[in-house]
Amino acid sequence: MSLFPACEKDFALATAQGSLACTVHLPEVVPAPVLVCSHGLLSSRSSSKFAVMGEEFSRAGLAVVRFDFSGCGDSPAPLERCLLPVRLGNLRDVVKHALGQSWCNGRISLLGSSLGGYLSLLAAAEMRGLVRAVACWATPFDLERIRRGLQDSDELKSHFPGGMQLGEPRNLAALPPVERVLILHGEKDETVPPQHAMEIYGRLGEPRSLCFFDDGDHRLLDPHCREVARQLSLDWLLEHGA
Repeated sequence: MSLFPACEKDFALATAQGSLACTVHLPEVVPAPVLVCSHGLLSSRSSSKFAVMGEEFSRAGLAVVRFDFSGCGDSPAPLERCLLPVRLGNLRDVVKHALGQSWCNGRISLLGSSLGGYLSLLAAAEMRGLVRAVACWATPFDLERIRRGLQDSDELKSHFPGGMQLGEPRNLAALPPVERVLILHGEKDETVPPQHAMEIYGRLGEPRSLCFFDDGDHRLLDPHCREVARQLSLDWLLEHGA
């Protein structure tokens, strides 16, 4: 066990799809349980949501890694253009890297927002003997349903000028009963209707938890909603993942 001042470090992770821009928040005591955070479709690791979580959760004893998926933030576009396989591969690479670091005690948990939550569930199902806990914010069950609503988005068109190839799986119908999953969702989510959360929850194993926010939108922008979501996530991850 090592004791040193908590710190934040940026690093670049070399992968088959190119370099991934990453930031790790280290707690005072290492090795520590590790939380890997995955952002949404058009977001980045620099989102205030993840920056604040990195600071707060590391003070609570977790080593927090946030990263930019290929083609987002400071990570260059991937060599391949199929969204889901590339991003799931990115997440695998970050988890593998974390496991090899001296500040990791071998306990890995995942937290994802929107598409990041979708990918976190897929990764947890794939690595069930490794991933200890998952927290999902505003996560879709069926990407085809929300894709149709996003196709006319100017932001989406500028991000994927050649069109977006989703890849597979396009829904979570075949998701095995992943355990120790927390689902958080806004009742007023304008992008991913709350029914998606119910469909995910119904496929999970125990322990599991589902919380709706009456005034929550897709990004949980309301300060109170976001604060409560952070605390619920931290409590869940410390109880089931640390």
